[in-house]
Amino acid sequence: MKFTKEIKAGLIALLAIIGFVILFQFMKGKSLFTTDNIFYAKFDNVEGLSASNPVSINGLKVGQVDKIIPQTEADGKIHFVVKVTVDENFEFSKQSTLEIFEPGLMSGKQMRINLSYGNPMAKDGDTLKGAFTLSMLNNISSQVGPVKDQLQIVLRRVDSLTTNANQILNDQNKAEIKSLLINLNKTVASFEGTSKQTNALLANSDPKIQKVLDNANQVTISARNAIDKYGKVAEEVDVKSLNNTIEKLSVTTDKLNNVISGVQNGEGSLGKLTKDDQLYNNLNTASDNLNKLIEDLKANPKRYLNFSVFGKNTKD
Repeated sequence: MKFTKEIKAGLIALLAIIGFVILFQFMKGKSLFTTDNIFYAKFDNVEGLSASNPVSINGLKVGQVDKIIPQTEADGKIHFVVKVTVDENFEFSKQSTLEIFEPGLMSGKQMRINLSYGNPMAKDGDTLKGAFTLSMLNNISSQVGPVKDQLQIVLRRVDSLTTNANQILNDQNKAEIKSLLINLNKTVASFEGTSKQTNALLANSDPKIQKVLDNANQVTISARNAIDKYGKVAEEVDVKSLNNTIEKLSVTTDKLNNVISGVQNGEGSLGKLTKDDQLYNNLNTASDNLNKLIEDLKANPKRYLNFSVFGKNTKD
């Protein structure tokens, strides 16, 4: 059977197309002769990730990213569903997570399956929990941002302090500070002169200072002698005799208090006199009559006394 030129050209073109498809799929990392499991994961951010990026488990490539499907919810929020293919020879728990990460500074984004253990096992078509890890540069940028904000705050404070310092160091304040420094220098110089005079006086043993010191020594000696004297007097006091005298004085005081208490209570003659009003009045009356009698006696002595040479009484 002979093929015409047209048939041969068609077969060659078909084989070329098939070869191109196989080569294209091979270059994308897909295998046309093996079946893979498909898994999905939902992300809010897929920055740097693209189709045909590798998927690994513990560093070993087991699949690749097949497609990234954007989805818009009713409230307008956009999510991304990432479809990955994984070699069917690898089985893992459905609790495992599908994570987007960047293995190095210069490499692109990849995906890895962070294994978890326990049933149930993941099956073809399951949706896994998604995770996203910032790249090293993004992590540094996220840390530099707050530092930059704090640095700006510090710079603003420094600028404010500089402005306040410039306000303090205006012409008037500069003149006042200069005057203050001049007065301070004068004060220091005065103290220095006083110190020199004091050292000179102490070095030359001025007679006046020596006299003052001698007087102070004499006063100290006199005070010490007085203390010694009174200390000896205190030692010579008979404490026992002093206690006996105090006890006798206490007994006498008690007796005197008893007498005063008896007078206040109307006991005895003196107490009755203070408490009996009639007796007091009678004594006053008798005292008045006695005074009148004495006055009349002084005024008219012959009325009461009559003397006769011959012993005969004559009445007036």
